[in-house]
Amino acid sequence: MEQSRSLLEKNGVCIAAVSYDPQETLKNFADTQRIGFPLLSDRDSAAIRAFGIFNMNIAPGLRAHGVPHPVEYLVAPDGTVIRKYFVPNYLHRVTGSAVAFQEFGVASEDAAVITIQHGALKVEIGLSSGRAFAGQELSFFAKFQLQPGWHTYGTPLPDAYTATSIVFEDDKIIQQLFDLPKPESLTLPALGETLPVFSGSFEGRGTVLLRFPLDSGRVALHGKLRVQQCCETICEPPEAIPFELPVTLEPFLVATPKK
Repeated sequence: MEQSRSLLEKNGVCIAAVSYDPQETLKNFADTQRIGFPLLSDRDSAAIRAFGIFNMNIAPGLRAHGVPHPVEYLVAPDGTVIRKYFVPNYLHRVTGSAVAFQEFGVASEDAAVITIQHGALKVEIGLSSGRAFAGQELSFFAKFQLQPGWHTYGTPLPDAYTATSIVFEDDKIIQQLFDLPKPESLTLPALGETLPVFSGSFEGRGTVLLRFPLDSGRVALHGKLRVQQCCETICEPPEAIPFELPVTLEPFLVATPKK
């Protein structure tokens, strides 16, 4: 999408796509879908083979022979591959906004941010973009802020406690990941234990992979913040706080055959 491309270009990333299709097919697709970046024809799949992503499951003689496994590379000016973004199959892609957020920490202007204020804890949660296609992967963030003297728990943790986490419970999401920074160790004399904790301000980042297909339109992604807030004298019971993140699903694009 245009906004995702703009995020990458503002951070010095030039976008190009490589395909085994002939130039005429790529030009027709770029014209009909108004693609604003180069589509490169790797007719003999030489570059595809060089990157080791040639799909050997497509037999010679079939129309799709020569197609690569889907992957996005972030490449430095000297040709060094900085990052690889792999996806399960052709129905899925990583959004440009997800790459921009993971690499540069910037989100699209249309991405909504919700705030949870609960007890001693304040959390801001938002997606990398307010728009996506079915089958795409989005990034999300959670910025935590605890009042002085309070903490939440990290991992590994005994069963009697609840670790801080964000979990999406939504059938529109088929895969998810959430990472927090390394917690600090805190000795709690009242409990006679040393446990991994978070305090002050900290941030977690994650990804969600949308199912394909999905109907286009405005939807909400449903999740829960799981947390247990404690201080030296009080340990609150574990909680699962529900939240919603809105996102607009774009209609799926289909290339128009050239007449």
